[in-house]
Amino acid sequence: MKFYAAHTTIVNPPSASPKITREQLWAALKQKSRDPIRFVPVIETCEVIKEDAFGLTRVVQFKPGTGPPGKVTEVVTFTEGVKADFFTPDNGTTVSNIISFGEDDSELYLTFAFNMNFPQFEEGSEQADAQTKKLWQSSQGAAARTVDQLREMLEEGSFH
Repeated sequence: MKFYAAHTTIVNPPSASPKITREQLWAALKQKSRDPIRFVPVIETCEVIKEDAFGLTRVVQFKPGTGPPGKVTEVVTFTEGVKADFFTPDNGTTVSNIISFGEDDSELYLTFAFNMNFPQFEEGSEQADAQTKKLWQSSQGAAARTVDQLREMLEEGSFH
């Protein structure tokens, strides 16, 4: 079974405070790559095993029933200031976190694009349909959750 989705959130709606800059958002995506637990509630543990200027390799473990069982290796590739791709070599899944602009630099957006593979589910089966529904619900709020966490960290003074 394959699951495809993309969801975009506006980073600074008129009522938002504090306002988030592109630099802060990019720094948050890099932090999320290294330490995802606050940003991705389904991840239980994360260990970065390799890092360089172009990205990192990490081993994550999902909370029971929320992702693949056991330890999962993810290769994260950075396109500086614009995109972080999270690739799982074991099953070919890619999740992209993309920063984009509207008409001018004040219109900042964050998009999460999902290209996920679940070979254990047969396309069109009841299990695949249930998994698709669950994934759709959890993916819908992922970008907004990241922005909300960053804004909360800025308010607390805990974002560096």
